[in-house]
This record gives sequence, structure tokens and C-alpha cells, in this order.
Amino acid sequence: MKTNIYFLMLFMSITGIAHAQKNQPSANEDRIFDVPANEINKRFFIALDKGDKMQVELVDMKDLARVGNIDSLLKIFLTDLTPLKDSLSDELSVKRIDYVMEPPAAKKIRIRQGRPSGKSFLIQQNDVAALKLEQDTVHFIGVVPVPGTKTIHRYRISFFVNHLEDLAAYADGRLQARLVSLRENVNTNWVRGDNGMMHIKKDYTISSNVPAGSIYAHGDYLAFTPSANIQNYKNYFVPSFSLGATVIAGTMGSKGRTHEFGAYWEPNFFFGKNSEGKVKTYRNDFLTLVYGTGPGRKEVEKKEPYLQYVFSLSYLIHRSGDYFEEHTFRAGLGRMSLFEGKTKIEPVLYFHEFLKGVTPGVRLIQSF
Repeated sequence: MKTNIYFLMLFMSITGIAHAQKNQPSANEDRIFDVPANEINKRFFIALDKGDKMQVELVDMKDLARVGNIDSLLKIFLTDLTPLKDSLSDELSVKRIDYVMEPPAAKKIRIRQGRPSGKSFLIQQNDVAALKLEQDTVHFIGVVPVPGTKTIHRYRISFFVNHLEDLAAYADGRLQARLVSLRENVNTNWVRGDNGMMHIKKDYTISSNVPAGSIYAHGDYLAFTPSANIQNYKNYFVPSFSLGATVIAGTMGSKGRTHEFGAYWEPNFFFGKNSEGKVKTYRNDFLTLVYGTGPGRKEVEKKEPYLQYVFSLSYLIHRSGDYFEEHTFRAGLGRMSLFEGKTKIEPVLYFHEFLKGVTPGVRLIQSF
């Protein structure tokens, strides 16, 4: 029995070591040949010939001027690739090449290639030829120093081409010209194309998911945000609704924050008996201003942003009944969001004049 246990322990230790050895290179490769997703703040696409394209990913727009001449980098890459051409001779294989240029270490190249699971053919005038449908990919990964600091920023410039050998034709000055155009026109007018992408109006070959290429912000936009609410005020539970507009603004800095500015009309309804003993509805209207800020997490346009800090201030603009004092204010002190931001719980303080008659309360806000 002991012999079997020792054997089992030995077997498990061997397989564990083998498993660790098998997984370790993959982790090292990812660290060396990939840029962590949270480092990149800007992404642009530049159309080339016959469906080829170049993708530019940056931490900060200023880094583009520090990258150097992309045509020269491409020529150096093609020279470094020359000794490896034999391993890339299969025209039908789909290739991915990662080219790392991070000093002080020597340049590094990783090549991955494979054939598609299916076969495609082109038939023309009784001629049958194998057809390659997927593009080859080349990633240039490098670093640039940030002047005046000890910080460095990574960048990644990628090429998606029908055939790897087509890259040489682009090293004729046009790539650098496109990057100069991007740098000069990034803050000019952007227009939406038929494919839903945003394009620089002065250089339609340059596009991005949103104007100015920010990954975390969605571009500024106006949203109409009706909601139904219920809150307590003293010993009353008060229903209300809100109608208004919200401006969502995304910052262009490396931190990628979202800012929300809102203005709303909010009638509150009380129910009580009048002097004749009949039930009457008393409407008290507030004008509410809201400001919120948080990291621009959402990657889909016009989704509710994640807000870390939210503040609201309301003022009574129409008074009915004796429920509120004249010149009543309501201050919202943060919000807890549920169900992807559609439902919010907000602690509030009611007061009038200069913090007289302070009364705490809680609001439940249901957005649509």
C-alpha cells in the first residue's frame, strides 16, 4: 500500500512539474510579445491597398511623434526577416509575426503560422488555384521615453495584409505620410462612414471607433434619461418622475475618465385631503443638476458609464401644499448602482435657507 502511495505522489509531482514547464513559456511569451490591454488608450486604423490596413495603438497621442519613421522601421524589419524567409515560404499559411524593439535587449521575433481548417479555391477559365482568405498579421512593439520623466510608454503598430510579401511595397514613404496626417488632423472634424466607423474628414483613410481614437471614452454625446423615482421625506413616501438630458463626455488623457453632466425637471407628488375633506394631489417641482465622474470602462457606445463619484443638487421651483418650506434644497450624496446602472439608490439631505431644517432621506431611481 505504501509503495502505491509513494508511486502516486511521485507521478503527481512529475506531471505537476511537466505542466508548469509547459505553461511557463506561454506566460513568458505573452509578457514579451504582447502589450497589456490596459496600457493602450488610443487606437486608429489606416486603410492601405486592396483591403490591407495599418493599426496604430498608443498610450498618449504625443507618443506618435516619438516613434520614429515607420517606413524606416519597416525596412529594418524586412531586413531582419530575411534569414527566416524559408520558414515563411508557404503562401497559403496564415502568418502572425510579433516584432519587439525594446532596448536595451536585442530585437525579438515570434512567428506563428498555420493553415486554415478548410480549403478554398478560385476557379477561373477552367483554371483551379488555391485561395487564401485570411490576412497575415505583423505587430511592431516598441517603447518611447516620456521627456522629463523616467517613464516609458509602449506602442504597437500592426499590419494586416493579404500576403506578407506585400509589405515591402508600402515602404515608399506613404506610411509615414499617413502618420503625419494623423498627428496633424486628429483634433479636426470627424465624420461617420457607412460602416459606422468615424473618419477624419481631411484624411478619410484614417478611422477609429470614436473621434480622436480614445478606447475608454465614447466621444461626447447627449442622452435623454427619463426615470421613475420614489423617496421618503419625513413620514411621507413620495413618488416622482424625472425628465431631462445628460451630457456624457470622455476625457482624452491616458486615464480615460468619463464625466456626466445632467439637468432634470422632477415633479414630486403628495396626496392629502383639502379643506373640504377630499383627496387632492399636491405637486412640488424640483430642478436638479447632477455631476458624476468615473473611469471610462464601457467599450460600447452610449452605454451607462461606470461612475465612481456622483453629486446632485435640487431646488424647489414650484411649491404646493405645506410639505416643503420655501427655498428648499435637496443634496444627493453619491449613488449605488444596480442592474448595470438602471437602478440607483441615492442618500439625500433636504434643507432650506442655509442648512435649516436638515432632513435625511433615500431615493430609489429607476432609469429607462
